[in-house]
Amino acid sequence: MKAAKWRDLSEDELTQKARELSEELFNLRFQLSMGVAKNPSRIGQARRDLARAYTIQRERGGVPLAVSAPAAAPAPVAPVPSRSAAKAKAGKPAKAAKTSTKAAKAPKAAAKKKTAKG
Repeated sequence: MKAAKWRDLSEDELTQKARELSEELFNLRFQLSMGVAKNPSRIGQARRDLARAYTIQRERGGVPLAVSAPAAAPAPVAPVPSRSAAKAKAGKPAKAAKTSTKAAKAPKAAAKKKTAKG
């Protein structure tokens, strides 16, 4: 459909068309992943048509369907305590961090050389 025809649609028709195209695009992607898509080039056409619908909605001052805010804001989620914090609360001592520097390995290597010679 040409952009001129898109502009002739009312706001409700444009929103409905955008919703239909987004559902069609979802179904086409699903069919493509399953390997049963009859016309894979339709995905590109649906994407362009959906972009046209969103563009015209934005030109009119409205907010496109995909960008619109949810009706009710979700409740804030309490932070989940980390595992190390949970272990510290349980009374278990924290493990010491391992060092992987050459300085820490040097005494072990020197001890091995002494026992091999002696």
